[in-house]
Order: sequence, then structure tokens, then C-alpha cells
Amino acid sequence: MAAHARQTIGGVSVYLPTGAVSAGEKPLAPRLASLRGAHIGILDNCKEFADVVLSGVADMLRRDYGVGRVTIWRKDYLGIPSPYAERMAAECDAVINGVGH
Repeated sequence: MAAHARQTIGGVSVYLPTGAVSAGEKPLAPRLASLRGAHIGILDNCKEFADVVLSGVADMLRRDYGVGRVTIWRKDYLGIPSPYAERMAAECDAVINGVGH
């Protein structure tokens, strides 16, 4: 178990919830040579108007870039990790993580 820094502030012991930062370099995902015929996954994080914006993005990808298939997944709550991540990684050529306002 990691040791936590402790300070006394106003006579009260406070444990600082800080730890070591792991910010090593990570390689970028390989880029697609083309979007034509690709299966694109879109993750809607359920923020206001995200569904409207992402639907427009899906239409544009099909119309302007020849994307073969677009699948949109919607999280139930924005504060949770995506329950679809493994499925998206297995099924999609690329994924867009969308946000609303």
C-alpha cells in the first residue's frame, strides 16, 4: 500500500490524496488508410445534444467519406467508463468518443 503525504492544517491531520504520476509515452493507434467501407463506432456519452451532433457526424461520414457502417452506442451516465469498449475494439475499425455541451 502506498504511503500518503500527511499535513496538519489548523490542528487537523489531512492526508493528501496524491500519488506518483505515470505519464509514460504511449504509441498512437495506427491510422486507417481510408474511411471507405470502414466500420466506425461512435460513443455517445449522454450529454445534452450529443445524440443530435453525433447523428450528423454519422451521416457526414457515410455521405462524404463512404463509410460502410456506423454503430452508435450510448452510455447510461456520463460519469462511468464505457461498458462497450471491448465490443467496440473488436468490431470497429475506428471509434469516435463524442461529447455534448
